Amino acid sequence: MKIQIKNLSKSFGNLKANKNINLSLDSGIHALLGENGAGKSTFVKIISGQLTPDSGEIIINGENINLGSAKDSIKNGIGLLNQDPLDFSNLSILESFLVGINEKKPFRKIENIKQKILGLFKNYGIEIELSSKTNSLSIGERQQIELIRLLYNGAKLIILDEPTSAFSLEQKKRVFETLKKLSNEGIIIIFVSHKLDEIFEICETGSILKSGELIENITKPFNSKKILSTMFENTEFHKSEQKYTERVNKFSIIISKSDLFNDYKSDLVHEYTFGSVIGIAGLQGSSNDKLIKNVFSNEFSKTRIIKQFGDPLKIENYYYMPADRLERGLFKDLNLLEHYALSISAKKTFLDWKIIKQTAIDKINKFNIKSNLNNSLSELSGGNQQRVMLSLMPDLESVLLLEQPTRGLDYNSANKIWEMILERKKQDIAILFSSTDMDEIWEYSDIIFSVSGNKIMDISYKNNLTKEKIIKFVSGLV
Repeated sequence: MKIQIKNLSKSFGNLKANKNINLSLDSGIHALLGENGAGKSTFVKIISGQLTPDSGEIIINGENINLGSAKDSIKNGIGLLNQDPLDFSNLSILESFLVGINEKKPFRKIENIKQKILGLFKNYGIEIELSSKTNSLSIGERQQIELIRLLYNGAKLIILDEPTSAFSLEQKKRVFETLKKLSNEGIIIIFVSHKLDEIFEICETGSILKSGELIENITKPFNSKKILSTMFENTEFHKSEQKYTERVNKFSIIISKSDLFNDYKSDLVHEYTFGSVIGIAGLQGSSNDKLIKNVFSNEFSKTRIIKQFGDPLKIENYYYMPADRLERGLFKDLNLLEHYALSISAKKTFLDWKIIKQTAIDKINKFNIKSNLNNSLSELSGGNQQRVMLSLMPDLESVLLLEQPTRGLDYNSANKIWEMILERKKQDIAILFSSTDMDEIWEYSDIIFSVSGNKIMDISYKNNLTKEKIIKFVSGLV
């Protein structure tokens, strides 16, 4: 298979997402690099038929394909594993799978299809019941199923858009082995990632996008320093020395005995100082994200936060940021200005659009969101969507509940986001975040909850832990 991309351009209003991109591929695993907002997601959505470019052409094996048609892209062997799963959350895995299967036969033998799917599941180490509801799975599990769907449909060019941010180490190892095998069999793979260690491990060639333009093609052996200097205006990040005044007030977390590993006869109560950062560590597929949500919803257990044990005062303000941006975090068809208006509407009877517009401009600048006010959220890159969600944090004293706060962000963006989150220590009751990145947990947490499966294995101050201990806890090795 050979794919040629010629003079591809796409704009959203005044925002030029792609500018005259030219690229030709006929083999191997090809990296697509660039900081958040560089145009990577727009580029791969055009190739996969999700977006129609303003100009340009895509030629596969010498023939032009119909641009802006996902059906035509699939027919020509192009498959996209998106950063956010493209499935039907209210259907079972089998039902969702059947909707997306590319078959010409008018009648289907469901049992034969099930056996083929289960065979692929077994081959790639996926242990999930086909009867399970899709919305009961983690994002990593849903992405694995999406990859299986692409293989089932006979994809000859597979695009992976930041796939490993939701994979466990074992899942990532298996996926990498699969990708190398597929590449050896002649399948072209475009691998989009911010993680240079992954690029170095799996890719032979690459392209760097910046401000919507393809500015350099690279081949092995890669030079990390050169790649970073090409991708970013400034690769020097100096962690600011923030000084925090020890706060007097305390809050308590009442942890339901049902969430704990050992058989406790009653709930546990832990007391912490206002402004504490609590990291919920767990491998992909564990309940660390669910625990974050549960503090807000009490959907799964009675684990909750109160201002102080025995204090009847309730916490008034929570800010919950889910990991799946466009399903639970944002309204994909509303624009940026409308999102800020919605965040204000709960507090105001009448909206002053002049004030809302100025607020939106201030937020865009503060959080470095690469967007116009009139861009819908579906038009933004995953990293910019993440920044929008963080920019909607309330100014009042709150409990921040953040699922995977830097998922899909590049190095510079992630550091900047954490600088902003940590600044909230001065005003908020507590900051709880989940992550599968043990370095992120270790770097930013004051207290660490280590989760394996659906159980909390350990609760400790970071000073009493090592990274090795955390890894053992989240792996269930106690």
